[in-house]
Amino acid sequence: MKERQIAVCGGERDYTRKFAEFANSREDSLFAVHGFTDCHELMAYTKEHSVDILLLSEEFLEQLPEQTAGKVILLSEKEYREENGYPAVYKYQSCSQILRQALNLYAEHAQEPEGTALRAEAMKKVGIYSPIGRTGKTGFALGFGKETAKKHRTLYLNMEEYSGFTALYPYGDGWTLSELMYFLKQGKKAFACKLESVIQRMGGLDYIPPLRSPMELRTVGREDWEALLQALERESRYEVVILDLSGMVNGLFEILDQCDVIYMPVEEDETARAKLSQYEETLGLLDLEHIMKRTKKLRVSWEEGPEALGREESRRWIGL
Repeated sequence: MKERQIAVCGGERDYTRKFAEFANSREDSLFAVHGFTDCHELMAYTKEHSVDILLLSEEFLEQLPEQTAGKVILLSEKEYREENGYPAVYKYQSCSQILRQALNLYAEHAQEPEGTALRAEAMKKVGIYSPIGRTGKTGFALGFGKETAKKHRTLYLNMEEYSGFTALYPYGDGWTLSELMYFLKQGKKAFACKLESVIQRMGGLDYIPPLRSPMELRTVGREDWEALLQALERESRYEVVILDLSGMVNGLFEILDQCDVIYMPVEEDETARAKLSQYEETLGLLDLEHIMKRTKKLRVSWEEGPEALGREESRRWIGL
């Protein structure tokens, strides 16, 4: 049962009903959403139930009791961020975008304790990395993630300097990993809500849009990645997180060392073998040879494609 609740109250019955139906249809959301078309009915409900966020149409603002003021986000007919001193979201946009903006506003100001992950076992970390370029690594990672998501709650994180996601998988004006990392650095508490506000979906696979530029990637330290993985372990529902890594990641070897399994797409030409040999020598110098024991090397068949290989390896990994 979901403990957190959003109430949406507006005079347009169809709007309110469809909004609540859509919001409650989302799998694994932290919030249950209840719709009201009458302010008195809403107030009667809040006397018996705790409401964390109240999405309120402007016409009901004058009827609002003072004790609910701190929870209110107005559904505005204007594209502004604030109305009458209250934070506001534009009413006539997609339900998913309204929810993202509302959760973001809530997360920025909520004073709540750290949450507890709702999963039976520890979160599994799957690393996808290769010291060799142009191996189909990201295609493999996405195929692996989409297949794994059929059985387990799965989150995909792209940690490359040039992911291409803005063009390949447009996410509009949504937030990215940049905003989530900044939120963590500020030490704010409502991580699970902030996470839900940035998540995008690719079929059944959840992902966070990557950092906006290579310059940002360079500024994220090893301790920042560690804080993110710890927060996901502690407060998210994800059973599997897939880390699509690059050599630009600070703390790369420490992250690989945390992974339960590592997949490494490779090529067989002389240059590729030389790069792989140098990588393995580096692990030996750092006393990290055990990373290779958890690494499975794969050669992508370009006839079938990297996503097909990813799906096949996922089925092997989850035992299908």
